[in-house]
Amino acid sequence: MNREACAAPMALLLTIDSNEWDGAHGSWMPTEEWDVPAHLRDRCPTKLTVGRDGLLSVFACPTEPGHPHRWSIQ
Repeated sequence: MNREACAAPMALLLTIDSNEWDGAHGSWMPTEEWDVPAHLRDRCPTKLTVGRDGLLSVFACPTEPGHPHRWSIQ
């Protein structure tokens, strides 16, 4: 298997965020959390922190799955 990277643009495969929602916007908030007071809501139920409270993006080669993945932390 050729594991050398090619010149194809990488495609976003996965993004993992340190927080599930920011508290101000309800778009990511689970319906079970709507009735819980804001100061008791757990924005990070997985207890996963990426970098300094950021997000991790993983990229894959769309033309050859055997090529190495790339990642970015923001």
